[in-house]
Amino acid sequence: MPETTPYWWLSAGVPTSPPAVPLPGEADVVVVGAGLTGLSAARTLAMSGRSVLALDASAPGIRASSCNGGMIGGGHQLDIDEIAAKFGGGMVEGILRETHLDANAFIKALISDEQIDCDLAVTGRFRGLWSRREYDAAGRELDRLKKIVPVEAEMVPRERQHAEVATDIYAGGTVLPLHGGLNPAKYVAGVMEAARSRGAVVQGDTPVLDVSRNGSGFVVETSRGSLRAGHVLVATNGYTPAALGFARRRIVPVPSFLVATEPLGGGVVGGLFPNGRMVAESRNRHCYYRPSPDGQRLVFGGRAAMTPVPEGFATSQLRRLINSIFPQLGEVAFSHSWNARTGFAFDFTPHVGCYDGIWYAMGYSGSGNSMAPYLGHKAAL
Repeated sequence: MPETTPYWWLSAGVPTSPPAVPLPGEADVVVVGAGLTGLSAARTLAMSGRSVLALDASAPGIRASSCNGGMIGGGHQLDIDEIAAKFGGGMVEGILRETHLDANAFIKALISDEQIDCDLAVTGRFRGLWSRREYDAAGRELDRLKKIVPVEAEMVPRERQHAEVATDIYAGGTVLPLHGGLNPAKYVAGVMEAARSRGAVVQGDTPVLDVSRNGSGFVVETSRGSLRAGHVLVATNGYTPAALGFARRRIVPVPSFLVATEPLGGGVVGGLFPNGRMVAESRNRHCYYRPSPDGQRLVFGGRAAMTPVPEGFATSQLRRLINSIFPQLGEVAFSHSWNARTGFAFDFTPHVGCYDGIWYAMGYSGSGNSMAPYLGHKAAL
């Protein structure tokens, strides 16, 4: 039976909480949630001279931030016309620039500036398109996109698809060369260390039970007592508790299931991914997969179900999907099988904003490795 912990923890270690310290009586900012969003926000706030306390109900980073597929990049779930209809034509360029360019550039600079050793490899992404109709539409959309923002991308027709991924299941796809991959557990651990080194206090195993107004600030009730906060920033995404109902109502938690194979050998994995690309696809099952950082394994994720299901059922569903994409692999053995909850907004748009004085950033719809640190930073400015 495969291990039911993320493959990434094999080399990064299990995320653990920093040593417990007495909670302060007050802080300039309390950040609720210490994953990529909250830790990036805490770093930015601490760099500006604020006193910051970041709290997590579990060990910081142990949820989706360390349990995802380890892909970075950007982009928007909505197309150009949908963005214009929702936000107005004047907002289109700014939204596209942030989601396609700025978030990706921010996290690359964060990793470089903080010297985070997280197996970052900018090998690009191939987005497999499910039909010729989708392929033609994606080509037209890309032509429009390039006239608005300087995105690096190219269409790859089906006859050249094997240069990117060794499958015939797609009708061609899009290559995004500035996307890439990393070990998400090492990544979030590095962001936590960066926040702490700047002066932020990070505490795990401290659920927030309530947030209430107190004059010009707030009282934050936790499992370890209460404290006053000048400001509160909610960064809980797919794990938002009932105590933060205003944020929980804005998010649809969607489970994502992943497996990692036993080592297949560099020749086998290299044959599947000739350029080392990350791969995602356009169909609703939304499989996403990649070579492991050492090039020895296939790491594969997808929506095996829309609600929590037994791990064995999820694993069997993912095996079926792998066999449909890579029939040449046969019956491979899995070393790890795990799941995490992503946070989808109802409009498929990442959100940063303020509700009754409480700031929040969430709703990355599967793009959290890039959007979460970026919007955490933006919310903290």
